Amino acid sequence: MIMTQPRAESSATRVRRLVVIAGLAGAGHWMIYVAEKIYLAAIGTVGMIGSPASPAAAAAVADPAAAQLGNAAFGLLPALVSLVAILPLGRRVPRPLLLTALCLVLAATLALVALLLTHANWAHLVLSAAGLVAIVSLTAASFLRLPGTAHST
Repeated sequence: MIMTQPRAESSATRVRRLVVIAGLAGAGHWMIYVAEKIYLAAIGTVGMIGSPASPAAAAAVADPAAAQLGNAAFGLLPALVSLVAILPLGRRVPRPLLLTALCLVLAATLALVALLLTHANWAHLVLSAAGLVAIVSLTAASFLRLPGTAHST
């Protein structure tokens, strides 16, 4: 019996896989945010799961469902940008525009992590920190035109 070594995958293939994972993880992070906001809109409350808003803050929101649906709509944008950055569809988007959008997603994710630092909700913080790592990786890969990004060389 002849034993053959499995073919070693190229470094470009490994990088491509990691970049795609980062893009999917970033999009997944924001889709979890969207799902949470839709759930909170359905029950008509503001705040986060496990960290309800103070009564004063809740009273200041006239329509909690509409506010949470607005938050959910906002969360769809970073998820979409993360996906476009790893799909061939992204080649249709001018590179400077896509890089700017990725930087805005990075800023939004960083702001979310900073906001969560003030709450004692560790599950949200860990999830958002993982999302931040994914978005940082995706943004850096996109700037470097690594394999797996929409504008890779």
